[in-house]
Formats: sequence, structure tokens, C-alpha cells
Amino acid sequence: MTRWIAIGLTIIFIGNGLFMLAAPYPWYLTIPGVIQTGPFNDHFVRDVGATYLACGVGTLLGALDLRRHAGAVAVAATFQGAHALIHLITPFCGGGPPWPLLARDVPGVFLPTVLTIWLAVVAFRPVKES
Repeated sequence: MTRWIAIGLTIIFIGNGLFMLAAPYPWYLTIPGVIQTGPFNDHFVRDVGATYLACGVGTLLGALDLRRHAGAVAVAATFQGAHALIHLITPFCGGGPPWPLLARDVPGVFLPTVLTIWLAVVAFRPVKES
């Protein structure tokens, strides 16, 4: 099961990263809620796209051999966790109720983050001797 989760995360992260790198403005217009975060910044979108691509490489390595590449998975989990914290905190800094924004981010931000962190925890879990 961990391998399939890692493969699914790889597809999401590499797909999103390539979309951000190849077509930053269409990405900005397409992803729900992004336009509300501020004006379009081509360089910033591409920087984050490169980070998503790196996360995808980390989870791909985890899919190939989770224990051997635990560090790469942990790096992906670190970015995803920090990214999710920003999404968690930011709505509370503005006006209006934060709950609709947080609910919108569940499938695209919070769920992949929880799964990536879970994958990293599993990767570092000690092997039980029998």
C-alpha cells in the first residue's frame, strides 16, 4: 500500500510541478483560490513548481525503495508540511471566516501533506526483528 501511495503522490507532485514550470499563468488561473493570494508572479510560481518537482522525485524514490530513500521522502514531507502550515495560518490573518478557505485546501494541500508525512514516518520506522 505504501508503494501505491508514493506513486500517487509522485504523479500529483510531478504533474503539478511540471504544470507550474511549463505554464505558470494558466496554472495561476486554473487552481482554485490561487488568484485570491495576490497578483501573478511568474518567477514565484516557477520556484514553487521546481519544489513540487523535487517533492515528486523524493516520493518516486520512496516508491522504488522506501527505507533506502527515507531521507528523500522526509525532504518532500518537510516542504509539504511547511506549505500546509502556511495554508493553515494564512486564512486567520485576513478578514472573513477562514473555514471555506481551509476546506478548499483539503484535497490539494492537506491530504497530500498528511500522506507524505505518513510515508516519511513509515520509512523511518524500525524494522521488527522476528
